[in-house]
Amino acid sequence: MLGLAAFYLAGLNVVVMRRSVVGALAEITRATDRIADGDVKSEVPHLGRHDEIGHLARAVQHFRDAVARIFELEELELGTAQARDAAMTERDKFNDKYQAKKWQLSAAINSMPQGLIMLDGKAAVVAMNANYRRIYNLPETIQAGSTLEEILQHRVKSGLFSGDVVKYVGAVRDRIAKREPTAYEITLNDGRIIKIYERPMDGGGWVSVQEDVTEQRQRERILERMERFLATIIENVAEGIIAKDARNLRYVFVNRAAEKMIGMSRAEIIGKTARELFSADAAALIEKRDQQLLAQKQQLEPIVDTIDNPARGRRVISARRVQIGGAGEESHMFVTMVEDRTDTMVAAA
Repeated sequence: MLGLAAFYLAGLNVVVMRRSVVGALAEITRATDRIADGDVKSEVPHLGRHDEIGHLARAVQHFRDAVARIFELEELELGTAQARDAAMTERDKFNDKYQAKKWQLSAAINSMPQGLIMLDGKAAVVAMNANYRRIYNLPETIQAGSTLEEILQHRVKSGLFSGDVVKYVGAVRDRIAKREPTAYEITLNDGRIIKIYERPMDGGGWVSVQEDVTEQRQRERILERMERFLATIIENVAEGIIAKDARNLRYVFVNRAAEKMIGMSRAEIIGKTARELFSADAAALIEKRDQQLLAQKQQLEPIVDTIDNPARGRRVISARRVQIGGAGEESHMFVTMVEDRTDTMVAAA
């Protein structure tokens, strides 16, 4: 009986051990395998037990949590790496666009025939083109970041500036602060004349476009001298000189001799038509000659006509006509050179 009882207890112990220990270990092992395969959301069995099986289950749970955290960190690192790569790609794109725009701006300002300089609110150089350097013979050491004062000091050394540097810079800063556009001319010590246009920029900066107008001003002076010379000749010739706008047939110029022949002052003549100054017959004859001139282009042989002058009576005149410009041009004019032959004809008779 004792032997049978012992055998029964041994078998019962095996069954209990199989169910409570071996089976639990198998379940925990399967849970561990699932965790190792990446299933970090699976439940770990037997966490509520207070024996070694429970300790083992809780250890496996800690393992599962650690693996889950590792996966989270890997995903976070992957997301950070992707974000970093995306940011670097975007930065590279932006840098390419920036460099392209910078090159385009540099090419644009350096292709300008005028000199250009941009300053910030403190009169420091933001940008300048090659023509600005050429105008003032600036060295390569003057770059973006240099100051206007450094430019002026170099001009002083090269003999292109003789003013007060501090006052000049102060005046520029005042204009920058007031944001007042200006335009003026300066004459350099070497005789060159520089036309300067200044405009404020957004953000408190200042841009100046500068142009060497020396040749232009010389041509203008020559033209002015020629105009005075021609005006002097025209005013003092014996022939009457009359200019008329070909588009509306209004008088635009008469010289002294023409005033005397017509018997009216130029103030009374300028801006009027022949119909406003002469009789209907005389005006019709003048308009007829204008139409002939328009058809012939030039009428250099004199034509003698008898015209009733409202101020001086019946006069015999000899006239030659030329056209200046052409139809549709603003400068299209008829010029008539008139000689009064009345006294000569009377004396011959």
